This record gives sequence, C-alpha cells and structure tokens, in this order.
Amino acid sequence: MEFVTKSNRKQNRPDLARVAWVLVLLLTPMLLPGQSVDSKETPEAAPLVDFRRGAAFEIVPFTGAMGGSGEFGLRASMNYGALNLEFSGAQVIGKAANLYPLMLNLLINLTTHGRILPYGLVGGGLFLTTPTNAIGSETVSTLGANFGGGARFFLNQRFGVRFEARQYLTNISHKRNSQEELLIFQEYSIGVIFLFQ
Repeated sequence: MEFVTKSNRKQNRPDLARVAWVLVLLLTPMLLPGQSVDSKETPEAAPLVDFRRGAAFEIVPFTGAMGGSGEFGLRASMNYGALNLEFSGAQVIGKAANLYPLMLNLLINLTTHGRILPYGLVGGGLFLTTPTNAIGSETVSTLGANFGGGARFFLNQRFGVRFEARQYLTNISHKRNSQEELLIFQEYSIGVIFLFQ
C-alpha cells in the first residue's frame, strides 16, 4: 500500500498548462467559422466595407451615458477614405438641466476597409444647457471641444454597430463671482450604423 504525499500528488497530477494548450489546439479549428480540419476549401469572405471606393454617408442613432446621465442622439457623417466629417446632436437628460451638445468632428479612420474599422476623433461645438425645474431661467450656451475614439463593427455592407468614448472640455463663467471653471466629462455610447455608398 502506498501513501499519498505532497510530492507524489504533484508527480501524479497532469500539468494543467499543457492540458489547456492541447485543448486549445484541438478546439481551434472547430471555433473558426467556415473552416474545417478535413476541408481544403477556402472560407467565404467576410462582408467588407471599403471607404476607398468613394464617398460614403453614415447615419448613426445612438444612446449612452455622459457624466452619469443618460443620453441619446444622432450622428451624420460623410466618409472620404481615411477622413470623415461628422455632425452630431444629442440630448443629455440631467436632474436639474438638460444638455444639448452640437458638435462638428473630424474622424480619422485607422483602417479604411474591413469588418472592424477603428478611428480617432477631434472636434468642437456648442453646448446648450436648459434648466428643467427653474422658472425664469434661460438657456446657457458655451463653446467646447471633444476628442476620443471608437470602432465600427460592420455586420454587412450597409449595417453595423458603433462603440465610442469621448472626452469633453468646456469653460463656464459664474456671474456672481466672475470666476471661470473648466469642466471635463466623458461620454460612452453605442449606436446603430446605416451606411449609404
């Protein structure tokens, strides 16, 4: 009869890292779409979007969060290969006021064709703040800037999903004490892409 000790247990136990690698190697061909181990056929090409073929127009209704408040809006852009010119308007629903950012952005596509198209953006525009629960208060407008990035994931040549994160900067002045304050806040959004070429 043999007693199990710590050293025996380590020798009898298979190396988990080796087992995991073997499983990955065996299961990888099953997980790849359109490919099999026995088949010599080439996989079907994924539907691609190619901004190099000329101008394309993009409409993106989106929703998300800005500074802890819910947001919804619309983005419209014209794609010229690696560059996009975009106008966006949104409503951010706050407790004491609603914010309406109206922005003009320049997007730089990091790749111009494929299924996933990452990009960076920079722009500026107007922030309109409208109080919701104060009588007699007026709309306050300030200029601001934004920058950020995101990615488009196309399901086919006309339809896709867009994920984006932005950083906003604006400067407001207080009338009571004549001081100015820099406001910095973030936006995270997801949208549905409708592409027209």
